[in-house]
Order: sequence, then C-alpha cells, then structure tokens
Amino acid sequence: MKAVDELHQLLGELIKRHRAQRMDQRELAMRIGCSQRTLTRIEQGQPVNSETIFTALAVLGQLHDFVKLADEKVRAAGHLPERKSSVGKQGLDNDF
Repeated sequence: MKAVDELHQLLGELIKRHRAQRMDQRELAMRIGCSQRTLTRIEQGQPVNSETIFTALAVLGQLHDFVKLADEKVRAAGHLPERKSSVGKQGLDNDF
C-alpha cells in the first residue's frame, strides 16, 4: 500500500509545517485531544486514527483545502463506472 504510506507522509509533513509556524507540538496535541507522542507519529507519517488527522488539519485551518481537493478528485472520477460488488445476492458462505 505504497499510496497509503505516501499519503500519511504528505499529511504528516503538511501538519508539521503549519504547526511549526504557529505553535509547538504540545499545544497542538492539547488542542486536538491527543498525546504529544501521537502528534509526533502523525508528523513522521506513521498511521494514526484518521479523525485525529482531520482534527489537526481543522485546527490548523487546512481541512477546508483538503476536503476541496478530495471533492475535486471525486467529481473528476464521476465519469468512471461504479464498482460492482463481487459478492452475489446470497452473500458469502459462513463455512470457514
């Protein structure tokens, strides 16, 4: 899942750069309701709870831009066919 790892790295760097301009890690961690260690993990690009990442982006005033970009990507993919479920109407067998 290289793309997911890259996204964690990018979001971590974005949060770190905006945070460094305004406050130290302790203050941002307190504002978003996580430990300083969790914030360090975010800034290092390690996976954490997405709600914590989105809260950090919101506190730093970056969530709107992130949502706008994601919305543009969804609209750009609007011409693509929707994914079809590979599971039949009966569902999956439960004998495993």
